[in-house]
Amino acid sequence: MTTALEVSLEVATIAAGGDGVGRHDGLVVFTPRSAPGDVIEAEVRVEGRVGRGRLVRVTRPGPARVDPHCAHYGEPDRCGGCQLQHLDIHAQREAKRVIVRDAFQRIARRDVALPEIRSGSPWRYRRSLTLALRRSPDGAMHAGLRAFDDPEAVFALDDCHITDDRVVATWRAILAAAAHLPREPRLRGTVRWLGDRPAFVLEGGSEWDALDAFLKAVPSLAAVWWQAEGRRRRLVADRRPAAEPGASFAQVNAEMAAVMQQDVVAQALAYTPEHALDAYSGSGATAIALAAAGVRVTAIEQDEEATAWAAGRLPAPSRAIAARVEDVLARHLPADVVILNPPRAGVDARVLRTIAAAGPAPRAILYVSCDPATLARDVGRLAGWRVHALRCYDLFPQTAHVESVCELRPEAA
Repeated sequence: MTTALEVSLEVATIAAGGDGVGRHDGLVVFTPRSAPGDVIEAEVRVEGRVGRGRLVRVTRPGPARVDPHCAHYGEPDRCGGCQLQHLDIHAQREAKRVIVRDAFQRIARRDVALPEIRSGSPWRYRRSLTLALRRSPDGAMHAGLRAFDDPEAVFALDDCHITDDRVVATWRAILAAAAHLPREPRLRGTVRWLGDRPAFVLEGGSEWDALDAFLKAVPSLAAVWWQAEGRRRRLVADRRPAAEPGASFAQVNAEMAAVMQQDVVAQALAYTPEHALDAYSGSGATAIALAAAGVRVTAIEQDEEATAWAAGRLPAPSRAIAARVEDVLARHLPADVVILNPPRAGVDARVLRTIAAAGPAPRAILYVSCDPATLARDVGRLAGWRVHALRCYDLFPQTAHVESVCELRPEAA
């Protein structure tokens, strides 16, 4: 049985994930909601070679500690949607730069300079919000986020200050129509802003008999997708005037996503490519921009709906292919520039081996990442390639997430 000790320690840095890091008698302790420079009392449990702290009190606040903007962040809700609201925004961004650099040094064994970070508004930037839905025995339903230290504790959300007001308003309309949702005790829903209207994705339930009544009660919804229990997601209502990308690829922070995409396109065009390969291409925004500049682009994406959207907008001889990248990459190389924009898990090792074996080698790889650890892991696997440039993007202020773009060139170049 693991025992917990209450100890005093000083927090030195922020780790990936957002926990403050301090030491007690040589033991590294990770404590959520703590800030660099804080002296804290923490209840610590030893797990393997590290300690996990629960913040009891701050006895001396660090210079970057601020009062959280959102009432849900602290007691009693302890919202897990944000991890860094107790840090001022400049300290948040500095912490993210250090997290990315340290991942390269620790995992990739590559020495890189502290990267630049580009950022936008720290509030109301999210155009997507996913909430857990809970129905009580009397039929009443509430929606909210989970406590960071108890994933089963779902509190009723009043407001989310990092989310666009229009998305929050749509959620309130959905909750007002909750009587028309499937009669299940546990559901999950996402509101995403598509174009100039919201869309809704519902997960859970096996029957939705009151779908028509729900659509009438929430007329603002442009589209509704439903993933019933044990089934694939399907479009059950579409009131859009024209086809738009699927809900899976709506940008959470559209302003900063556009900045990052413009930078990637500019980096790719700097190599004056005839052929660019865009792997994990989503709905094809980057591929379409490159094709508009006269580049022949091969876009590869597993999602068939997103691929169809891109295919309808890519001029010949550019093309969009619905497939797993690792299955088809070899037959579409060589390319002058390869863009990798994988999910959080990073790229399949076969992708890296295929690129390494390509002849002639690409002049550059542009790796767009939402996880510094998997980015560093994959860069470490790319023997013979050097980091030419590395930049961070703060797409998710108040959270521990950070996006990066790593530009790699062959060692011989």
